[in-house]
Amino acid sequence: MRFEFEDRYHQVHEIKRKFAIKDKTWKSWIYPSIKGKNKKKNEVDVREMGLRKIPGSNYYVVDPHKFQDWFLNLIGVPDEE
Repeated sequence: MRFEFEDRYHQVHEIKRKFAIKDKTWKSWIYPSIKGKNKKKNEVDVREMGLRKIPGSNYYVVDPHKFQDWFLNLIGVPDEE
């Protein structure tokens, strides 16, 4: 199932609410563990997720279409055509 989004960037809390993602999970994606062997395994490229940092601030916005594609790929849902 794919969500319909307005043609704009969304705030992180909007995406987390829409996809039912908890804060702990989100943080583990953005700030992966740096312990030993799992460092490379847990790394996530935030650009692939659709995250964009607003220059001059500590805030991020999310491209919902890129995030949805990344998320569906992560959970293993085949692409619907």
